[in-house]
Amino acid sequence: MKTPASLLAATVVAGCSVFGGQAAPEPEYEVMFSEPPFEIRAYPPMVVASTIAQGGYDSAISTSFGRLFDYISGNNEGRREIAMTAPVVTEPEKIAMTAPVLTEPAGAERWQIAFVLPEDFTLDTAPRPSDPSVTLSEIPARRVAVVGFSWWFSEDNIEEARTRLAKWLDSRSETASGTWQAAGYNPPWTLPWLKRNEIMVAVE
Repeated sequence: MKTPASLLAATVVAGCSVFGGQAAPEPEYEVMFSEPPFEIRAYPPMVVASTIAQGGYDSAISTSFGRLFDYISGNNEGRREIAMTAPVVTEPEKIAMTAPVLTEPAGAERWQIAFVLPEDFTLDTAPRPSDPSVTLSEIPARRVAVVGFSWWFSEDNIEEARTRLAKWLDSRSETASGTWQAAGYNPPWTLPWLKRNEIMVAVE
């Protein structure tokens, strides 16, 4: 499957290299346990700007990214430009009241994309979005299970990695707590086998 339009986000979070180098800062974290390609990390609280769009995967994520890129480019109170950080995080939003998964029933797809704001921002100091469909929120400190994967940031590859992470958590008697998220770090022209992608989920 080809790289979806959502990875256009990576063109502004990564360096212009086919070899996968990226220059944007990432949230700090502590590795609590490592069993490559799996990790359990501890993240501090972080402020994110997010938005939700409904529709097919590519079109919904592309629409969401455009709104958020406008926000950090100055479409906010004070017309402030905000530095981009990595990764760009996507997750499914379920309309039905069931547990979130990465595959959605036909006609009920809602996808969210989030930009993590630089660590010096708080909910009080981050500029308010001018677009009402963009919201700011704080993710509390959490433990997160992560598995990395390369090649395309596609629905099929995301689901395959999510399944591997779920099986690994089960083998460790760890319980996922929250929505599964997909994170992309590289520009679309990065050699596919050098792309850095991750699936992550909070754990109890």
